[in-house]
Amino acid sequence: MQREDWRRLRAQYEELLRRYQVPHPFRVEDLSAAVAAERGRPLSLLPMPDGLPTNTGICGMWVSMGARDLVYYTPVTSRTHQTHIILHELAHILLDHREPSVPQPEMLAQLFPDLDPAMATRLLGRGRTKAGTRQEQEAELLASVMWQHFNVAPVAVPTATTDTADVLGRVLGSFTGRGGRGRRR
Repeated sequence: MQREDWRRLRAQYEELLRRYQVPHPFRVEDLSAAVAAERGRPLSLLPMPDGLPTNTGICGMWVSMGARDLVYYTPVTSRTHQTHIILHELAHILLDHREPSVPQPEMLAQLFPDLDPAMATRLLGRGRTKAGTRQEQEAELLASVMWQHFNVAPVAVPTATTDTADVLGRVLGSFTGRGGRGRRR
């Protein structure tokens, strides 16, 4: 994708997100509820079940069923990463992406044990192998724009002592040629 494409898409995504009013502080559940209300269909956020094959590379999945949407995310990562996974899948929903790929049959059987295998093969799933596709790039960009638009970017909280920060400043200063001095008190 060219730089101009990114700029154009970013502007479109900012416009798209203006129609969603979510409370502050941001919760991904509130955005999911707003998306569900706009679409007129329930949207559930679900952790992927234990025991899924670990070599799939899939950490999130949007499944569009007849009258509802399911967004699965991996529970074995940080809350920040889970939020990003969910935002990425919500981006696919908002952009109305359709993907012809089919998740592994073992995974679908665990996610949907009561579904006919033929129906399960029509479900939407994405893995790392598809990360270079246009749809994946668009969803990743929209997820990133969501972080900024809704002001949810994780904030670093200083946890080091002043002494530790001074030592770090001297060490970093020795690499940057600034004389290696820490902060003055």
